[in-house]
Amino acid sequence: MVVGKWKFSAMCLLLFLALLADGALAGAAFAVANRQPSVMQSSAVANRQPSVMQSSAVANRQPSAMQSSAVASRQPSAMQSSAVANRPLQVALTFDDGPHQTCTPALLNGLKQREVKATFFLMGENIAGKEPLVQRMQAEGHLIGNHGYRHIQMTKEEAEQACADIEQTEKLIQSITGKRPEYLRPPYGDWNEQLECRVNLTTVLWNVDSLDWKFQNTDRIVRRVEKDVKDGDIILMHDIFPTSVEAALRIVDDLQKRGYEFVTVEELLVD
Repeated sequence: MVVGKWKFSAMCLLLFLALLADGALAGAAFAVANRQPSVMQSSAVANRQPSVMQSSAVANRQPSAMQSSAVASRQPSAMQSSAVANRPLQVALTFDDGPHQTCTPALLNGLKQREVKATFFLMGENIAGKEPLVQRMQAEGHLIGNHGYRHIQMTKEEAEQACADIEQTEKLIQSITGKRPEYLRPPYGDWNEQLECRVNLTTVLWNVDSLDWKFQNTDRIVRRVEKDVKDGDIILMHDIFPTSVEAALRIVDDLQKRGYEFVTVEELLVD
């Protein structure tokens, strides 16, 4: 009887242990199952990959043929580089208010020695008695322009009077050189559209103002011009001061060493 009870207790214990083992396996299986992504989770992960439209957008971040061409166009072409390389740096020296009885001949001598051509804008009232100087300018290859008859602000004059002054100087120059001047520099650079329409001349101003009339100091004039000058510039000076003549010739010497060529305004504008 005791043995029978022991067997029954042992069987119950084994059954209880079997049930515990089965539950542990079930729990482990449940835990593993929960670690696998659901169908919805798998779909969300899949959606993190770029769509066809997104892939197209990424691809479109690369420059198109037109964009590549635009970038390439910022670089100088072979033709442009060749043109610049084959042409020396050029500037135009211009002189207003002459001719002057002593300064202009000294300037012409220095320019001739250096084989440099310049542009002279002549003041009509200063021409009388200096006709040989005007003829010399022409003979030595300089360009002669019109600076009006008097040193006035033309826009403050009646248009008729301003035009009459220009025409008077034009006739004076033509009577000496046999050629009508084609270029005009109004005193002070003072000009307007009304006068432009009435005068059949090309108006020429400047890029670099030497302020030689103000400084009347050779060193200061030279420094001012040489710190500002660049290829294609028109330099404003006056051939009525000894310091201007000295400064002009020093500027020629210095810029020639830097590779500059001196041309007339006409040559600069035509190029």
